[in-house]
Amino acid sequence: MSLYEQLREILSENGVLPDDPNDAIFGSELIEKIRSRVKDYSDNSVRQTFSALAGDPTSPLAKVTHGIGYYRRPSAGSPGSDRSDDSEAGAAGESEAGRGGQPEEKFRAFFMRHAWLRSSFPVKVEHTAGAQQPAGVNKWKFPDVVVLDWEVGDQDEDAFILDRSLLEVKRRLGQQPFRLSSVELKVELTLGNFREYFFQCVSNSKWAHVAHLALATPVSDSLLESELRRLGASYGVAISHFPFTRKELEDLPPAQKLLKMSEDEFEKPASGRSPTSIATGTPRTELDWDHIRDMRAQSPEFRDIFNWIARCLRDSRAYTFSNFQSLLQIEGEAG
Repeated sequence: MSLYEQLREILSENGVLPDDPNDAIFGSELIEKIRSRVKDYSDNSVRQTFSALAGDPTSPLAKVTHGIGYYRRPSAGSPGSDRSDDSEAGAAGESEAGRGGQPEEKFRAFFMRHAWLRSSFPVKVEHTAGAQQPAGVNKWKFPDVVVLDWEVGDQDEDAFILDRSLLEVKRRLGQQPFRLSSVELKVELTLGNFREYFFQCVSNSKWAHVAHLALATPVSDSLLESELRRLGASYGVAISHFPFTRKELEDLPPAQKLLKMSEDEFEKPASGRSPTSIATGTPRTELDWDHIRDMRAQSPEFRDIFNWIARCLRDSRAYTFSNFQSLLQIEGEAG
């Protein structure tokens, strides 16, 4: 049984986790509480698995929204489940679990895993991020995925290692040592919707180095492909498509499972599914900082993304976004 499965089983037991988020306990306390049952694993491995479980809406472990600490995820029949805030949290978990089975979410998870294989660092962004606004507004403001690519390092066996000397040279020359891509994901395009989806991509990528429209299914209509190639060249947008059929996409595992697969497990769904380029796009040399400031003001996710990049630069280490979040949690618990 994997550590993930062991912890899921242990944390499901009564008395291990507090039911009230106001009584949430630190990860260090939780590790101490269950240490004798996971003695074959390091504290760091257990902490990272806690983070993965907290992001799984079907797991028993939940993380407090503000601050640091873990508690039992609300579920039907659990103590306090009749309280309005817990009921809403449970409903949100069910909604998220349902979303994970949708083709759009499966494709987003697949795209992110595929980006990891290319030594890129993808981050999921929700269109619901930011202040309350009329429905649909944010889908023209925030992308589906932000991808960070470092230009001053190499992939080692287990991690991407930043080259400290090249990083310092870039800094002294005033050049950015990374590239940020704003990615809009669509399952398929038709002659009836391609302009709307293309310009949605243009709208939510003005801040980034790269605008990328990625499709799950091939573009089989020659007129549509020609129009996309022309628009991509005119607006500098990269456009690519993966070779999924709608049925193959629906048959993929849920998004949460795709994201947790090991590299060996992911080989099967990834086999023979490399993207094909329709338009290469034209990267910008600079980020639009005015636009970024506006997005950071509205979205905690975007603030976290740039805090993550700043930490990587400060430490000269290419942390993954999830490792950065775990690092902040460990530092918070240590005081």
